[in-house]
Formats: sequence, C-alpha cells, structure tokens
Amino acid sequence: MKRVSIVLFGVALLTSVGCEKGKSTAPGTDPDRPRAERRLTVTSPGEQNVTQDKTDEMTVSINRDNFTGPVDVELRNLPTGVEVVTKDLIVPADKGSLVVTIKAGPAAAPVDDHVVTVVARAKDQKDLPEATTTFKLDVNKK
Repeated sequence: MKRVSIVLFGVALLTSVGCEKGKSTAPGTDPDRPRAERRLTVTSPGEQNVTQDKTDEMTVSINRDNFTGPVDVELRNLPTGVEVVTKDLIVPADKGSLVVTIKAGPAAAPVDDHVVTVVARAKDQKDLPEATTTFKLDVNKK
C-alpha cells in the first residue's frame, strides 16, 4: 500500500510540474441540472523562453464544464518589447487549446522570471468570471 501511495504522489507531482492552472465558476443555467456549476479552467506553461528578435510558441489549454462556446484568450503584462503575434486569440467551441506565438523584438530587454498573466473569458457566458493564471517568461539575449 505504501508503494502505491508513493507512485500516485509521484504521478500527481509530474502532472502538475511545468504548467499553471486558474479557474472561475458560476452557478449552473441548466434547469434540469440546477446544481451543475459552470467552470472555466485555463492552463499555461509554467515557464517560457524567447530570444531577442525571435518568436516562440506556447500552448494555452482550457477546459469547459457545463457550458460550450468559444473562449477568448489574452496575455497581460508582457515584458517591454515582447508582443503576441497570433492574431486570433479565440479557442473555438470544438477545441480545448490554442497555440500562441510571441515575439521578442530586437531591442527587448533581457529578463528572467517575468510574470505574465493568461486570461480566459467565455464569449457567451457573460456572468462567468474570467479565469486567470500566470507563467514566468525569460527573454534571452541574442
């Protein structure tokens, strides 16, 4: 029994390392399931790196419970000189993730562990609060 507990702990630790999650909830709207809480969860990479004058991709994943529909994604607090290249930051209703490309300009200042916020907002669930999480971004010198 002790060995099973250690293995399960190790699996749980491995699945949580390297990504960050945030969630929001709101009361259910289904009259047949009034206690079915709606939930939006967003997961981002735990850490990300980009080099001056280059791009890098990252995956933002979302999970919807008890609702469907598209979800808007936004990155807030990017370091100076870093921008989002991806034009359409919407996770379609039939998808659970979005690949986001960021670019560090040639003059972007190198930084370590800059905290960036990922925001997910359900487009057609206005009463469901936005879900947020953070990740650390390093900008490396060229």
